[in-house]
Amino acid sequence: MYCFVINKTSGNGRSVKIWSEIEQILKEKNVSYTSLITNSKQEVIDHFQALKSSPDKVEGVIALGGDGTIHEIINQLFGTTVPFTVIPTGSGNDFARARGITDNYKQEVERILGKSHQKIDLLKIGNRHCMTVVGIGFDGKVAKEANELKWKKWFGGLAYFFIIFKVLLSYKPTSTKLLLNGDERVYEKVWLIAIANHPYYGGGLKICPEAISNDGKIDICIIHTLPKWRLLFILAAVFKGKHVKMKGVEYLQVESIEVETAEPLYVTADGEMVGQTPTSVTVSKDAFHVIS
Repeated sequence: MYCFVINKTSGNGRSVKIWSEIEQILKEKNVSYTSLITNSKQEVIDHFQALKSSPDKVEGVIALGGDGTIHEIINQLFGTTVPFTVIPTGSGNDFARARGITDNYKQEVERILGKSHQKIDLLKIGNRHCMTVVGIGFDGKVAKEANELKWKKWFGGLAYFFIIFKVLLSYKPTSTKLLLNGDERVYEKVWLIAIANHPYYGGGLKICPEAISNDGKIDICIIHTLPKWRLLFILAAVFKGKHVKMKGVEYLQVESIEVETAEPLYVTADGEMVGQTPTSVTVSKDAFHVIS
């Protein structure tokens, strides 16, 4: 049995339309499945609690939605061996982008039914897990603004472009102390810290281009000690991952990071708000199964 979770608001309702077509394919192939159409986190939690107690074997969990949908599902699936994938219908779709998953749902259904699986790492932040990127500082503020923006679903990644400029007008960098594998470093005027398991966030920003989800490492991009006008050039280069060797950018790989800031900063995981600094992130090696 396959479990499909459809975010009914994702893609301005597009996910529900796609699901109706996928459902027809499953019926034609006599595939056993269950489905949940919702935009409620609690309904997702309840659904997975029921699945865990079900006698039926779950062959895979498939989300029709974006990275926010993914974030909630992986935290319910963590600790099981049930493989996961997504058919992207969200505004960002950064997990799908990193995994080479297309919006050709007919092709993706065939891949899902092929039952090829692999283990990947997850990021652990507090009592939550993250699939893609933990963002702290400027990017955390941008993600918060994006989540509150009602028209984001119509403009996708372009919405983040406008939000970046809005946040930039008022944002002020701050002093930050990091413990990287236990070694202390202090950075002044930090704009953002991106802690990555996959390369992309923010609807296609290649913030950590060397991030690999099964290497047991956390990729970290720190942007600091720059004037605002210079930050704009850095952010423009991020789209193609060409920023990592630019002045004011430090790129590292570690197994753990602790972050303390002079004032509390927003922290996001998979684009979802998860708290404020201080915070810590570690890597959970081979902790999650995905359909490959």
